Amino acid sequence: MATAAYDMTDPLNSRVARLESDVSHIRTDISDLKIDLRQIREELSTHRTETHRHFQALDARLAANQTEMQAEFKAVRAEMHDEFKAVRAEMHGEIKAHRTETQTGFSELRTEISTLGARMLKHEWAMLSLVVTLFLALLGVMLRGFGWIG
Repeated sequence: MATAAYDMTDPLNSRVARLESDVSHIRTDISDLKIDLRQIREELSTHRTETHRHFQALDARLAANQTEMQAEFKAVRAEMHDEFKAVRAEMHGEIKAHRTETQTGFSELRTEISTLGARMLKHEWAMLSLVVTLFLALLGVMLRGFGWIG
């Protein structure tokens, strides 16, 4: 080394020797840092590759879950559609039966009202004839009372 060539008695030479020694340590430290930096870059690259692989696997699992859930939702939607369709058909049948029953009830009511009206009309004529008879009888009594008829 160059430090051995200097005379250590001279303070300037001892300082230069110490600076050369410090520079040698700094160079060693820099090369160690470069080696550490290369190792960190390699580890970072490895971690980046592993992380990328993990994200791809996670993405694949999420896509599979999404596909599975979409299929399940589609099946549930189809099942609900069928059930609603059945309930709708059942309700339509019930409404139709009630409509028919109501129409039959109204037809029977109309028939009864017509029959009652005919009976009432028959009774009205009887009542009218009774009233007319009473009126004529009363008129006859009044005419005899006033002496207009003999």
